[in-house]
Amino acid sequence: MDLQTLRFFIAAAEAGSLSAAADSMHYAQSNLSSRIRQLEEEIGEQLFYRHKRGVILTAKGQVLYEYAQRVLKLSDEAVTVMRDMDHARGKLALGSLEAIALIDLPQLLAAYHKQCPDVSLSLQTDMNDVFLSRILSGKLDGAFVCGPVNHPSLSELFFKHDELILVGSSEGQAEDVLSGSPLITFPEGSAFRHHLELLLSSRSLPYTDNLIVLNSLGAMIAGICAGIGCGYLPRSVTQSYIEKGIMKEYPLEDPFSPLDFIFIYRKDRIMDAAFRTLLDSIRA
Repeated sequence: MDLQTLRFFIAAAEAGSLSAAADSMHYAQSNLSSRIRQLEEEIGEQLFYRHKRGVILTAKGQVLYEYAQRVLKLSDEAVTVMRDMDHARGKLALGSLEAIALIDLPQLLAAYHKQCPDVSLSLQTDMNDVFLSRILSGKLDGAFVCGPVNHPSLSELFFKHDELILVGSSEGQAEDVLSGSPLITFPEGSAFRHHLELLLSSRSLPYTDNLIVLNSLGAMIAGICAGIGCGYLPRSVTQSYIEKGIMKEYPLEDPFSPLDFIFIYRKDRIMDAAFRTLLDSIRA
């Protein structure tokens, strides 16, 4: 079983036709058909049902198709990594909580781009729960999230400490704010929302009837400053507004306030130069 035969097999499976697969690969149909028959003989299983209009995978063929895709992906990765092991280039797709993207990443990514100008970076913001599936499926190389995550397939690299604080635009006491003011927060799936729910539950306060749910950190900050409601946000995000007198902090005893931001990535992620340099930048 060689890589080229697996490529023929995948092409036929996706095209649904041996002739179409041969045309797409600029190869004689007779030779492609012969290679696939040899593959079936080597494995000892029929891989395709053949009919007048083409071919369709058997159950065993579907299993081999999934393995063949993984084999070829690893082969392509090996070539890329060997080429890029000492020179950072290629693409990195990253995810981040909006709070990290707003405060910390501009400086970090600017320094990284200066060090690795041949790496193309992309960044998407979302909530904690979304990033896990995207990293595990290979759609993202890594993401900055609230930890811990504790997933057996993911590595965690500490990024920074922070804390959640209760803020608003008017004078008041924390307990009065929590029990009487609208609370602006993120949708379910947000780590900040989860911490807020734990805080309110510990004080036996209902929260479902008094929430204003927004999916934008900028909109939340604007709403808090305008007096629409109060928020439970990281100190790193709100500190400059507090110092300018635009926001007020409501001190309270809060065991749910501490935050650890971490960078997560697949444990089996190949450490090419671009990714190694990114991890070094985060550690620094």
